[in-house]
Order: sequence, then structure tokens, then C-alpha cells
Amino acid sequence: MHTLPSLIRGAAIAALLLAHGAPAHAAEPAPPAKKDMAAFFAANPPKPASPATEPSIPLLADGTPGSETWETMFGHRTVRNVTQPAIYPVMPAPGKANGTALVIAPGGAFLSLSFDTEGMMLAKVLAQQGVTCFVLKYRLDPTPIETAAFMRTVGERMGKANPRATRNVLADSAAQPLAQQDGLAAVEWVRKHADDYGIDRQRIGIIGFSAGGRTAMNVATAYTAASRPDFVGVIYGAAPERPVPKDAPPLFIALAADDGLLGHASIPIFEDWRAAGKPAELHVYAAGEHGFGMRTVGTSADNWSAHFVQWMKASRLMP
Repeated sequence: MHTLPSLIRGAAIAALLLAHGAPAHAAEPAPPAKKDMAAFFAANPPKPASPATEPSIPLLADGTPGSETWETMFGHRTVRNVTQPAIYPVMPAPGKANGTALVIAPGGAFLSLSFDTEGMMLAKVLAQQGVTCFVLKYRLDPTPIETAAFMRTVGERMGKANPRATRNVLADSAAQPLAQQDGLAAVEWVRKHADDYGIDRQRIGIIGFSAGGRTAMNVATAYTAASRPDFVGVIYGAAPERPVPKDAPPLFIALAADDGLLGHASIPIFEDWRAAGKPAELHVYAAGEHGFGMRTVGTSADNWSAHFVQWMKASRLMP
């Protein structure tokens, strides 16, 4: 018999790892009922992969890419054991840049990064519409190299999660303040090099998913003039216990109502911004669970990136 905590743990691990998974229409095994999650992931574990070959720009001299563990799940790349933060530019075709720039922070519980489904895939879609993107590889908590031990580590962290929590989600991660530093450094770097990329210094944003969403909110509440994002996107994320800044940037929030991990943490972000009289837009899709990212899940959540673009245009953040 499976207890409720074990079912929640299985669902949380599924949410995290399936964020790396295949689109719903691909010929891949569908996830089973919650009670069979352990067997499902034992049969479909992450596979070793080569490091990303896309050009990157280190944000710190400390750390090394040699520490990283790159893997794939259903063909999509993930990375963990990041010690040197970096950004991966994804640029529009020549002559197509519209001046808007976006730092993209993938999620993964501060244990890994969904490099493709919550990073590169969004960057490529937005680059086609003229947005200059920078996928952020931020520092993470260390994890065991061996896959089974890594998955146990994920299970331990997710097993502590309260699916009804509204604040301080993933606060036990030692890497969280490092990721905040990396997010701030990424925004500041993009602003400093705006002329090199044809970027408007007043249209530089950050968007994050899950732990990346928490990172985006940390950035949105701890910036300096040089590192202030001009707009923020939070996709199934959470916020720290901090006041809304007096010059808080406009905010876009999206999540699924059936999100069993952070479904209660994203709503207070909207309420805080609205109470402070700051611009905010909230989309709650009926279904999609946690980690839908840029995967096709077959619900209205598949339209979130189009809604994000519409919001940027309506907010005059994008031509």
C-alpha cells in the first residue's frame, strides 16, 4: 500500500523529470499511475550526453564546465553539477532583432536544469519573433554522478516539499542565493553589452521556470540599477519573503491549476504585485501539471508562450 507522502514524492519526481521529457505527440512511453513512478523511471532513466556545443559566455571565472553532468531524457538535454554560471546567446536572424532581450532561467529544483524544454526551445521560438535570448546556466547544488543516486537525491528534496506552500519554496537549497547572483549578473551583462546585440537597454527581461522562476523572482526583488530587469516572467514559480520594490518591473505569471508542486506558490506573486499597484498578468490553465515548459501537453497550457508574447507587445516591451 502506498502512503500519501510516497505518492506526493512520486508525483514530484515525475514533475521534475518529465519537464525534460518528450512532447505528448512523440512516440515515447507515457507515464503510468503515481504508484508505478519508481518503476517507470527505473526503466527510463536519464542517459549520459555530451556537453552543449552552443557558444556560451561565462559569468564568473570561478568554477569549471568540467564539473558538469550532462544527460538526456527522451532526447532533451539536462545539466547538473553546475559550478560556473554562463549564458548561451540565441539570436534572431540578421536584421530581425527588435531590440527586446530575455534571460531564460530553466528549472530543476536547484539540482538540475531543463536546458532544452525550459531553455533553448523557448529561446528559439522567441528569436524567430525578433527577441534576443540568453539561456542562463546558473549554479546548482551538487548531486551524485551515478543516476540512481541522483534520483534518490531528487526524491529526498521533493519528499520534503509541501504542495500547498505559498512562500519560501525550495528555501533549503544552498545554491539558491548563488543562482540569484547569477541571474542578476546575467541581466547586468546583457545591459552592459546591449550595443553589441542591438538591444534596447530598457527592454531587458528575465523569465524562469520552477526553480528558475524562483530565481527570476529573487532577481525581481533584489536588483540594483544595473541589474534591474525591465520585465519578469514566472512560469510555475515562487517568490521569496521580500517586499515588492518601489520600482518593481511588470510581471507575467503562468501555471496550471493541477500543478501538484508549486500550484499554490505562484498566485501570491500576482496578489503582492497587484496590492502594490504594479502591473501584473496571471494565467491559470485548467490542466498541464508542473513542468509543461515548451512541451506539448495537449491542454490550453500549450498556448502560454503565445500569451507571453501578446503580453510583451501589449506592455510595449516588444514591437
